[in-house]
Amino acid sequence: MKHINLNNLLSENLLILPKEVRLGVVSLPSGLSFSDKIEKIKKQNKHANMKFTFSNPSYSGKADKFEWANSAIIFTYDYKQNKHNSNLSSNGFGKIAAFAEQDYYEPLKKITSEFENLFSRLNYKFHTFIDNPNHYDRTFFEISGLGWQGKSTMMLSPGIGPWQLLGTMYSDQHFEPTESKNYSCGECNLCQISCPTGALDEDYILDSNKCLSYWLQSPETIPYDIRTALGNRFYGCDECLISCPPGQNKNITISKINPHDVDLEKIIISTNEDLLEKYNWFYIPKRNANYLKRNAIIALSNNPNHKTYKFYLEIYKILPDDLKNYILWGFWKLGKINEINSLMDKENSHDLKLEYEKLKSMTS
Repeated sequence: MKHINLNNLLSENLLILPKEVRLGVVSLPSGLSFSDKIEKIKKQNKHANMKFTFSNPSYSGKADKFEWANSAIIFTYDYKQNKHNSNLSSNGFGKIAAFAEQDYYEPLKKITSEFENLFSRLNYKFHTFIDNPNHYDRTFFEISGLGWQGKSTMMLSPGIGPWQLLGTMYSDQHFEPTESKNYSCGECNLCQISCPTGALDEDYILDSNKCLSYWLQSPETIPYDIRTALGNRFYGCDECLISCPPGQNKNITISKINPHDVDLEKIIISTNEDLLEKYNWFYIPKRNANYLKRNAIIALSNNPNHKTYKFYLEIYKILPDDLKNYILWGFWKLGKINEINSLMDKENSHDLKLEYEKLKSMTS
């Protein structure tokens, strides 16, 4: 059977790929499966309590999902040129990781939508997965020749590194497969060295229990040591991305102004509705913006300004108990836990009083 050259098909139908988008093609069935790998990580509890592809590994890790599919098209979107360089943050401000500064999936979804429109006109059968818990998005990445899995577990490509997002489209057409290539990290372990918590100490394995990005998206109570390690991070951590040599720019600009930095006090006093609208592309547990306020309290406690203590005193009484818990830790981080006796005398929550006493006992 004659295979279709995908690039020729796109050219004939005037579908022009943006320079940030690259394609790979794999013939199916591939015989690949990542279900056991995902299940193993889950059994070792390296996934912490993440759901996503861990919810149903037998399906999410299955490469040959559809009997009718003869090809898989892999899309990568390089957002490296759009991200901001390293920046310093002023006191009272928090950082959003470069990968989350905006919804970078939007342009990827736009291009896959154009493919879907074209395939519909041509009566091709297809199914697309983008950021979908039912599909392990890196399944065909390496075999398609687009790159390799780094020790950070991120998918890497020459000249792009980890600054890319992936999508997969299954098709009933026989497209010419792209050539598989042989890449590796070699002896490089800069991502492991740069991780603040040792979440990457084991090659090619992420221990999500130690991952700062995981905790900033988790509905669980954040442990004290993780809170300190978070520094002024409001959402996401990208140390392993920034340190990766294939993804580094030749010119690095350090500046004190980043339009994506957030005024942490404003986050804490914002309405939940406003926060959900402003950061609609973030993964926020249960779509409850209190988790963003929690992140902001931790970041502000680690990067306070001259009025943070007074600000905490003023807002403590109006916050729900789950956020008061973090404010108490903030008083401790500021070295003020022994100066809020009068505030705690008016506190009715037994749990918060216990937290207060625990934090006092931690004061040296």
